[in-house]
Amino acid sequence: MILSMKQVFSLAIFIAFWELSSVVADGGDVTIVRVSNNLKQGLSFTIHCKTNNKDLGTQVVNQNYYERFELHRDNAPGLTFLFCKITWRDASILYVLYQDARDFRRRCTTDCNWEVNNENLLGTNQYTLKPDIIVPWPKN
Repeated sequence: MILSMKQVFSLAIFIAFWELSSVVADGGDVTIVRVSNNLKQGLSFTIHCKTNNKDLGTQVVNQNYYERFELHRDNAPGLTFLFCKITWRDASILYVLYQDARDFRRRCTTDCNWEVNNENLLGTNQYTLKPDIIVPWPKN
């Protein structure tokens, strides 16, 4: 079977739209991670995060505010992650807030929400809107 140039062009356009629709259906290539401060007594926390290819620096998050990170998924699946150190008056922890293998298409494909409170670090499932990761603060 020999295809005309018009048929080849139409096929190429069809494939391009097919690939684009699968990316949109998968949630695209961007994940937003928010870390909210729900500490009591007006306490703030510091957060220092790194991705697989960039140091995002240290931020101070005041009570009732949040820090937002935009992760662009790599071309190779499973390589995107966000690793953070969170410190407040009573505790400090190192934790992976986003990891493709754990989170993509499972718990938070486009929106990953975390809460820092006096008892623990809470991760909320994007689909059920319920906390599904609870990390108690280690004692200093």
